[in-house]
Amino acid sequence: MFAKKTSKYTYGMQISDTEAKLVEIMNVNGQVTLTQRHSIALDRGSIKHGKFVDEDSVIGRISTLVKQIGLQGAPINVTVPLSNVVLRKSIFTSLKDKALRNMIDVELHGGQQLPFKNPVFDFVRLGAPKDEAAVSTEGVLKSSKASSQEEVLIFATPGEVVESYAHVVKQSGLVPVSVDLAPLALHRMLVRHTRVTNSAMKDRFMLLHVEPDHADISIFVDGIPVFFRSIQINTSFFLDTGTDQLAAYGRNLSMELGRVLNYFQYTVSTDQKHIELVYLVGAHDWITALPEHLESAFTGEITSFPLQSILKDEDTTCHAFAVPVGLAMKGA
Repeated sequence: MFAKKTSKYTYGMQISDTEAKLVEIMNVNGQVTLTQRHSIALDRGSIKHGKFVDEDSVIGRISTLVKQIGLQGAPINVTVPLSNVVLRKSIFTSLKDKALRNMIDVELHGGQQLPFKNPVFDFVRLGAPKDEAAVSTEGVLKSSKASSQEEVLIFATPGEVVESYAHVVKQSGLVPVSVDLAPLALHRMLVRHTRVTNSAMKDRFMLLHVEPDHADISIFVDGIPVFFRSIQINTSFFLDTGTDQLAAYGRNLSMELGRVLNYFQYTVSTDQKHIELVYLVGAHDWITALPEHLESAFTGEITSFPLQSILKDEDTTCHAFAVPVGLAMKGA
């Protein structure tokens, strides 16, 4: 029975420090329908800053859910935390995929450009280099001297992080088929949104994914991610003053957002242009209430992520599952 189901159903899972979210979607004739969504709380301290402290506890929680909903053996797309991901741009000799991957592998393992060892990576070709130097968003990789060159965007994360997430998912009764990044999963949905609504994507925008204990910032320029940053949000200081949690979170996030925007405009951006739009991703009550708290840091347009136009679903609670939906769409 399950084998028949896999032809039209796909699955995505997001694991954070505090909870695991799992969704099932159905994609028929280009129409995406959210058929299942589940969220389970994880034991406090079992994951810290995206790294497993108590794998057995997490496996126990997820496996119980998997058994309850009868998804043993389901192929699933899972994300790794943005806090463990590094972006790099570099210029390489124009090569076929396998040869280019080998070249990148040599660069990443042989240099001092990454803050961790044994990286797992993927890459996107960006075409002919716009500049002579291979300037990255967080650093610089060695450039090739060859005449036929191309610019390459590299996503790297520690190999042990990818292995640990794949291991936990597998031990929970699921079959990990891909490890993806939340911003790429969300961008995948934005592309679908532009097709469904016959609209154009902004030249540069920010995805601001808010969770109770952290916020992930991703900036895209011309459809390419150029900046990632994960920020831990500590609201305890503000809560001592009697401020409610969301207001405390918004005040803290506003300060951090102002720093990021300033850093991006004057350090990362090649033309020092402003971000045009911020998409808020997260639980519906948070993404509707936060804009007023962020106005001091960002004066442009702040809007909720257009998930409902993709799902054709009026249930606003779906917003909390935007990332796992995007992950599931990788196989749809």
